[in-house]
Amino acid sequence: MSIETEKPAPPTPVAGLVITVVVVVALIGWIFLGIKLLGISSFFASFLFFWYWAAVEEADLKQWPQSTIGAFVGLALAWQSHWLPAQFGTPGLIAGLLIIIGALYVQIMNWVPLAINRSAMLFLTVLAAPALLDKLDLVEMAKAIGLGALYFGGIVKLVTVLSAPKKA
Repeated sequence: MSIETEKPAPPTPVAGLVITVVVVVALIGWIFLGIKLLGISSFFASFLFFWYWAAVEEADLKQWPQSTIGAFVGLALAWQSHWLPAQFGTPGLIAGLLIIIGALYVQIMNWVPLAINRSAMLFLTVLAAPALLDKLDLVEMAKAIGLGALYFGGIVKLVTVLSAPKKA
């Protein structure tokens, strides 16, 4: 037995085009700011955050904090899964896996949804990929996620304010 929630209708072709242009301009703006002013090189982490928040959480500003905190938790989980074995060998590997299993259980039980959530699990899954994990710069990733979250959250807030119906 499933309860279907009614999804809003997709945008009109013109509205879809406007949304596409706004998103492309926002992405180009972020790349420009990131390279020229902030020294960011790991744009994929900020784009992953934006994709998750926009697609899964529908860019809901109420979901922004948990999406952002979850991204940082996922980064920390991925990082520790590499760092602990490198520092402590097999015991570190076992400890790292136990931490991830514990986080998975907490997420399944929904005990700490602000921090251990779908965003955390997505970032853990992506950033723990061996091709990325070996080159993972914790500070660079944290900077990209944090500043990207602020930038994209600000853009969505600005668009929300500008597109709000005017009161008479």
